[in-house]
Amino acid sequence: MPTRGNRKALFFFMKTSNYFKSLFVITSLLLSLGLQAQVVSDAVNVQTAGTLSSLIPATDKYQITSLTVTGDLNGTDIRYIREMAGRDVNGSSTLGILSVLDLSGANIVAGGSSYYYDYTTSLNEIGDAVFDNCTGLTSITIPKSVTSIGRYAFYYCTGLTSITIPNSVISIGSAAFDRCTKLEKIIVSENNPAYNSIEGVLLSKDCTELIAYPNAKSNIYTLPNSVTSIGDDAFYCTGLTSITIPDGVTSIGIHTFIGCTKLKEFIVSENNPAYNSVEGVLFSKDCTKLIVYPNAKSNIYTLPNSVTSIGDYAFYCCTGLASITISNSVTSIKSFAFAGCSGLTSITIPNSVTSIGESAFSHCIGLTLVTIPNSVTSIGSAAFSGCTGLTLVAIPYNVTSFENSVFYNCKGITEIHCKILTPPNVDYRVFYGINKTTCKLYIPKGTYSNYLGATGWRDFTNIIEEEATAISQTERSNVKVYTDQGTITVTGADLGDYISVYTESGALLQTTKVTDNTIRITVPLNKIYLIKTAGKVFKVAL
Repeated sequence: MPTRGNRKALFFFMKTSNYFKSLFVITSLLLSLGLQAQVVSDAVNVQTAGTLSSLIPATDKYQITSLTVTGDLNGTDIRYIREMAGRDVNGSSTLGILSVLDLSGANIVAGGSSYYYDYTTSLNEIGDAVFDNCTGLTSITIPKSVTSIGRYAFYYCTGLTSITIPNSVISIGSAAFDRCTKLEKIIVSENNPAYNSIEGVLLSKDCTELIAYPNAKSNIYTLPNSVTSIGDDAFYCTGLTSITIPDGVTSIGIHTFIGCTKLKEFIVSENNPAYNSVEGVLFSKDCTKLIVYPNAKSNIYTLPNSVTSIGDYAFYCCTGLASITISNSVTSIKSFAFAGCSGLTSITIPNSVTSIGESAFSHCIGLTLVTIPNSVTSIGSAAFSGCTGLTLVAIPYNVTSFENSVFYNCKGITEIHCKILTPPNVDYRVFYGINKTTCKLYIPKGTYSNYLGATGWRDFTNIIEEEATAISQTERSNVKVYTDQGTITVTGADLGDYISVYTESGALLQTTKVTDNTIRITVPLNKIYLIKTAGKVFKVAL
């Protein structure tokens, strides 16, 4: 039997043996992980389109960081490459770590499965959204045989720093390089017949059209004098703060500057025949159309009286915009004009406006109340969709065009005042998401049967006829009560009579003596008021 000292020595030996065994296991594991973490390159030739997965086994699929592929590639192969680059066919993330991809010797052919949702490959095309959201890719070499690069082809490739366009490419889709936040330059081969690049900026061959400005370039940019047009989605530059537009530019595409979250000013040459800038805001030459309001400008803005139209995407995603005053000269608010202005809490649409465009105020989640004036005859699809903060909506009687999804997913609406005498049938998406059991639908007196027979409207449980239906304008005899430029205006009341203003709950706020044919009363915005005069009660929303 071992002595006490020997037992201690044996115990120490066993402990140290286990220690070294553990150390050996840990060291082996670390070495294994280290080997896996090493850059792994591979080069394969796909002789038969659709067979890439058989050349790169599943055990290696998510270990490769650098890949060169030659041969014919169809949708099935591109899907496999996307998975290696971190995104599957549904856009979900994978374990792929591919960062460098060389397809210069490959050919894109039609056929195979879809590579992203229902997108499929076409001959000699880098298809739409082909590498969408492959954020790990840092370098891509395009096949020399490719003639076309699709829309959103490299969208959100946030790791991409540069890209070279080969001679064969003669067509590039819109937003091909949008949200490539590290992209510093787009290089075009000298002999390309359709495109050119100056200091990394993608231009048409004759340098008259600016097509794409790399996101990671300088934050201040002056367009070359040769440029006459700026293409759709040309600037999606989160760092750009100032842009100067020279004399020759006479055409600017759709949503050209969306995503320029730090843009503070446009500087337009005085001799430019098509555009103008006033305090950094981009207008048409005669200042009748507001084209773009810089995203990082002041959070309070008053439109000049010259403006008659607020253009498509004019204030798109100006998240800092908190208040805007629209002049009575404005007649139309175009598509997506204020979409995504999440900081906007209230807006007064003047009586001069006749049309509200598609998605004009969509996802303005801060809006709590909207009063649409009687002058409006058409409301575009999804005009207020996603405005989850809205609680009250007033719809005027002149609306003849009420398109789909106008109030889609406006879950907070509890009260709708509609003055249309014969409501049009509307798709279920117009009021989708509104609780039709608890939401109160106020309608003109005597029109209950009209609403009960109208698709979309009859789904409301609480349909209430009201005598005073004028949320923005009410007329009884000669007396008119309406909202105008942020005030309650009363006309036609008898001299010497009194006008009383009550809260919606009936509390008296103020009483004014009628001394003129027109009386204007100033009260806080975003409220509903009861106006009493000459024994009549009017209800208005301000």
